[in-house]
Amino acid sequence: MTCSLEARSEAGTLLYARGALLAPSAPLAGQRRALVEGEPSGDARRHRALVEGEPLPGTPYAVVRLLGQGGMGEVYEVEHLELGRRFAVKLLHRSHAGRLDLSARLRAEARSIARLRHRSLPEVFDLGATEGGRPYFAMELLEGRDLRTELARLGVVAVPTALGLALQALSALSLAHAAGIVHRDLKLENLFLCDDGTLKVLDFGVAKLLHDGAALTAPDAVIGTPRMMAPEQCAAQPIDPRADIYAMGLVLYELVAGRGPFDELRGRRDALRLAHCEREPPPPSRLAPQPIPAALERLILRAIAKAPEHRFQTAADMEAAVRRLHEGARSCAAPASRRARELTPTASDFPAAGSSADGETRVDAPAPRRPSPAPPIRGRAVAARLAHRPRARSRRRARPSPRAARAASRVAALGVCALALASAALVLALAQRWLPGSDHPAPAPPPARAAAQVRSAVR
Repeated sequence: MTCSLEARSEAGTLLYARGALLAPSAPLAGQRRALVEGEPSGDARRHRALVEGEPLPGTPYAVVRLLGQGGMGEVYEVEHLELGRRFAVKLLHRSHAGRLDLSARLRAEARSIARLRHRSLPEVFDLGATEGGRPYFAMELLEGRDLRTELARLGVVAVPTALGLALQALSALSLAHAAGIVHRDLKLENLFLCDDGTLKVLDFGVAKLLHDGAALTAPDAVIGTPRMMAPEQCAAQPIDPRADIYAMGLVLYELVAGRGPFDELRGRRDALRLAHCEREPPPPSRLAPQPIPAALERLILRAIAKAPEHRFQTAADMEAAVRRLHEGARSCAAPASRRARELTPTASDFPAAGSSADGETRVDAPAPRRPSPAPPIRGRAVAARLAHRPRARSRRRARPSPRAARAASRVAALGVCALALASAALVLALAQRWLPGSDHPAPAPPPARAAAQVRSAVR
């Protein structure tokens, strides 16, 4: 459902209405008047939004605020009068109260979500109709923002974060497809990121029930958003869960590249449909402002293949492929500090090297390395050889143990003492030889000994 009202809650978070913002400073009555200004008086009366405190006739709910409004219905934040608990209520437009087809579609949406219990799907609590015959259903009230709003804030989503979001959506789609439900309108506006990091898949209003005998859509009807429709949807051909695979490939493309493959044609419905049917999309690495791993690029291009048989055949298959990439990206990604309730832009995944107080780069705390894209096929052999090269040995010697250090100190001390004693003995010997003799000369040797010495010298 496309929302035309911009509103933000007092807490500063976006609520269920997928991109609808409520300005805190503007009173609700003023917002309601702004909603219908410029419309013909008849349409204004038919599309009059309920005001704060107004009860939903024939229901136990009272309106708190309008969250969003589209062509089929309205979404309100309401409070249960008996329980005091708040919910989000999706209500069919007053002007469509007599449309049996739209009433049946809204009821089918509620039943489809209610029978699917999954963390990434909203929980439905109530289904009924007002006194005027307008069907409604109540579901949990979500706080957060849709991925279109998040992408507009960041410009591009980091690869590990985008893969984690895709995993949550594919897990919910796998359950829906197993139950015979094809969403048919997956896009960033219908993927809601809660403040706790949980992703919710919303708006099953145009979902196709594969196992339902009564079709709610004409066989040749074109259902969906043109910039996200699979080629078989654009051609009004029979569809199956592989149409959602195509849309999930486009979602991943937009998250990591910051734009879609055919965004230059936005607003031109026929040109967009023709592009999805005929034109080959450019690789996301050609448009992305961040490095795109080659394996991720191959995964995206496979998901958005023109022929359904060339895509992933089930959401579970695509989920397994994305999970392998996600685990590899998490192991290679540098750690980055981030708030639990905030996605991180691409630049935050590659922090700069730390610096000391005097501005010099720290050697003991090197900067985390930026995850490099996967090597191309022709370079895998070289990359494998480089990966298995032995690491260079460190030139720093290991520090000796304290016991060995004490023994070495004792040996050094003994050596110093021995050297000192030797030096003292040498000094005494030299002193005895070179110092001048005393006043009493040494007695002359006996004559016989002297004569022997003379003979020895003559020989």
